[in-house]
Amino acid sequence: MKRLLVKENKKLERDTHTKAILSNDCDGYKAAIARRSLRKGKEKEFNELKNKVDNLTTLVEKLVEKLDK
Repeated sequence: MKRLLVKENKKLERDTHTKAILSNDCDGYKAAIARRSLRKGKEKEFNELKNKVDNLTTLVEKLVEKLDK
């Protein structure tokens, strides 16, 4: 598979067989993977905190019910 550099951007190459534009920016790729990993970690943490709040809300509701009896 032969690739030619794109004149306007040295981080892009064109595959001569498929005519696809491909990135050869390894640092950019690694940064994108790191951003995705960080975002997934934050989403997981957010969901865990959301579950804890839901559990606390349920406990408070049960306590209020018991106090009202």
